Amino acid sequence: MNNSTTTVSQGWDQRSTALTAGFGLLAMAIIAGWSYGVAIDGQIVDGDAEATATNISSAANMFRLGATGLLIVAILDVLVAWALYGVFRSKHQGLALLGAWCRLAYAAWFAMAINDLFGALRAAPVDPAQTMFLLETFEEGWQAGLILFGLHLAITGWLLWRPGLFERITSVLLFIAALGYALDGFSMLLSPNGSWDIAVYTFIGEIVLIVWLLAKGGKEAVTSGSTQAVRSDADSEGAS
Repeated sequence: MNNSTTTVSQGWDQRSTALTAGFGLLAMAIIAGWSYGVAIDGQIVDGDAEATATNISSAANMFRLGATGLLIVAILDVLVAWALYGVFRSKHQGLALLGAWCRLAYAAWFAMAINDLFGALRAAPVDPAQTMFLLETFEEGWQAGLILFGLHLAITGWLLWRPGLFERITSVLLFIAALGYALDGFSMLLSPNGSWDIAVYTFIGEIVLIVWLLAKGGKEAVTSGSTQAVRSDADSEGAS
């Protein structure tokens, strides 16, 4: 395989990893939205352990499916971490690797927190107080892990900063989302009232990142690779 063919192949590989990351993030958003927003949070009654335990026991299969869905999300985090590294390593391999490791560490932290949900499911029929305690432990662990996730988004935002209005806007929105997650994580650790829930208003950067990955991610590499291949072929023909 000659150099021009290799260059084009690498460009298409970068485009394919961008699509993998985009579709992975989209799947995560859908699964997490239902798993947490409906199957889990829908059973929780704030300040009422008895009602919460009764709801979980009555909807045990749904709650279990929701917890399993969140575990799938954590696994998809690993896939997305690898794919985003593939997208951005050409700009700065070291930072792209650090961003990937931050997301991997967050995924591991999140997976450990999810274990408390299965514990709450087991405790629900017999101990409402323990059920509520485990649900709160899950929430606290998850929110604290968002500090790592925020760092990952900040690095991704920096790596995405490049010429182009869409890229600049996406980058800024990712920095804002990163700040929101980091503040939520630190507020959970430091505030007696728990998380400030800032990320509820700042997460839009993640959605825009999905759009960028699906619409434009990796295309620059494909285009530049094709251009280099054409030039290389032309130079070869001229030399011959």
